Amino acid sequence: MKDEMPEEDVPDGWSVCKRRFTGHFKLVAEYENDETGEKVRITPYKTYSQPGFSNAHRVVLVDPEDGVEEIAVGMEVEHVEEAEQVAKEAMMET
Repeated sequence: MKDEMPEEDVPDGWSVCKRRFTGHFKLVAEYENDETGEKVRITPYKTYSQPGFSNAHRVVLVDPEDGVEEIAVGMEVEHVEEAEQVAKEAMMET
């Protein structure tokens, strides 16, 4: 697993605001568009109702004007690499 998404992997016009791993191989990250203020966030997500640790991720786009839009959640972004790829694609589309 990568320690971090290198700055050069973030699309032009975006910067890494926060990026850290939890103790359970899940990522908490926030990327911000320098011009528009839009943010893409990756957070741990639990897909089951029993007690325990998160087993997947949630990727959202936060638009200052339109609010929060869920991009991907649950098992479609189970692993860190999948969540980062979805986040990167969302950044390139905005």
